[in-house]
Amino acid sequence: MTADIMMSLLEAIDARHAIRAYTDEPVAPDTLAALQAEIDACNAESGLHIQMAAGLEDAFLGLKTHYGRFKGVHNAIALVGRAPADDTTDATLQSFKDADGSPVSPEAAALQERVGYYGERLVLHAVRLGLDTSWAVLDGAEGVSDDAWWSLDDGESVVWVIAFGHGARPGGRRRSKPMAELACVEGGASDAAARDASDGDATADTADWPDWFVRGMEAAMAAPTSLSQQPFRFTLHADDGSVTAEALDGLFAHVGLGCAKYHFEVGAAPHEVVWR
Repeated sequence: MTADIMMSLLEAIDARHAIRAYTDEPVAPDTLAALQAEIDACNAESGLHIQMAAGLEDAFLGLKTHYGRFKGVHNAIALVGRAPADDTTDATLQSFKDADGSPVSPEAAALQERVGYYGERLVLHAVRLGLDTSWAVLDGAEGVSDDAWWSLDDGESVVWVIAFGHGARPGGRRRSKPMAELACVEGGASDAAARDASDGDATADTADWPDWFVRGMEAAMAAPTSLSQQPFRFTLHADDGSVTAEALDGLFAHVGLGCAKYHFEVGAAPHEVVWR
């Protein structure tokens, strides 16, 4: 990741807000082409089946969203993935996306994390292109057939969607937990204090943490998570410099973790993060 791209992505992280109301101004064709090129790159890397639609009357097709009211959504990206091959139930991803914070299978968790990682990559690319965005879950997306602008191969499901366009109003202020509640250095001087902070006493001193880890956490703290719960924890292993990122109990925690991991890599650059 080169420095000029890194800086533009950092600016996008700072500029990104969840925007749920959009104007009727169309997205320029060259902007759509640039966004489609990034979608193609993400599909090639991730194995997902991400698809985009633009200029529709209602890109959400009248479906209810799991959270939040949306208005004027004419453009959207469908984050489509394949259900776990060993899932023996008739449930689709829409019904086991841990909407109530309950555990999901490792396969489902991995898919949701991948959707979060590559979806947030697309969100930041859209912001760099001058667009506003918001994540959303469409209830009943698999029940749409003839009217759907996305296509589903066997075993696939619409996991999440991203609305994009020109926002009708600016975004609000972000809120975040203290860094000491979201991260620790295992084996470092602040290890014990960081564990205390995770229990609600945010007293850990991050001054001795590596700069790249702090930068990564600052970016991760700005990642979107459902209801701003930030249900994730990053651990730097002092013995080899690797990083563990885990989802905690929370709404759609694995998708949020994927978003946070992409932000972390952007913030930590040019350091190459080694995930454990």
